[in-house]
Amino acid sequence: MPQRPFRIYSRTDVGKRRKRNEDSLGVVARHGIFIVADGMGGVDGGDYSSRKVVEMLTASFELLEPKDISYEDKLNLIEETINAASVVIKKEAELRGIQGMGTTVVLMCFDVTSYQQACILHVGDSRVYRYRNFDLAALTVDHSMAAESGLSDSALVPVFMAGVITRAVGVRPEVDVDRTPVEVRKGDVFILCSDGLYNMVRRPQFCSILQHKPLDPAADLVNAANDAGGFDNISVVLVEVLAGGDFPKPSQLADTVT
Repeated sequence: MPQRPFRIYSRTDVGKRRKRNEDSLGVVARHGIFIVADGMGGVDGGDYSSRKVVEMLTASFELLEPKDISYEDKLNLIEETINAASVVIKKEAELRGIQGMGTTVVLMCFDVTSYQQACILHVGDSRVYRYRNFDLAALTVDHSMAAESGLSDSALVPVFMAGVITRAVGVRPEVDVDRTPVEVRKGDVFILCSDGLYNMVRRPQFCSILQHKPLDPAADLVNAANDAGGFDNISVVLVEVLAGGDFPKPSQLADTVT
């Protein structure tokens, strides 16, 4: 029996300080697509925005079979859908009279013909990390005031810069989406997450959790963020690229999360 190409875990949690969860997750496993979005806008603007971009992205691929679209066309469709979602969210914000309503989005798309390459598309400060050979590397650069000022240590970020992003889906009709090509090896673990996770869990603890191969690393990471204070919503999709075995055809993968 063919081995599945991915082991997938996901968790989203309101955290300890917020009253509502404005994060959203999405998985379209047969297309090798994984999504995290972190909404903003207060009241119900943030959860609407993050949910809308995830819904539109998953709907774009719902009726498409992997064999019917090339990898490059898939990346173009993702970017087109993010821009379409930005138009929808902006119109909804105008109807509601909400300023600053929008969402981050970070998406990882694997080439399901070989599983040897992938591309990250992102807007905002949700991130992707890769865990390989006991080392954790950030693969995205935040669209934030802090990042654009060259401040990598959160302890050095002035209060007025903290959490201020410079790019989001829904703020303008057109979105500048960053693409980051990624080389993929069997055994790699990719972690897509909102800032509620990476701001609370430091690198040594992050690596320690992954190194010990828990039954549900996504749950352990969320628990660690809550134990550290849980100041924000916490979301993570963790994708492990499995080693060995013959991979199934993409159409045999169910769009479900372990």
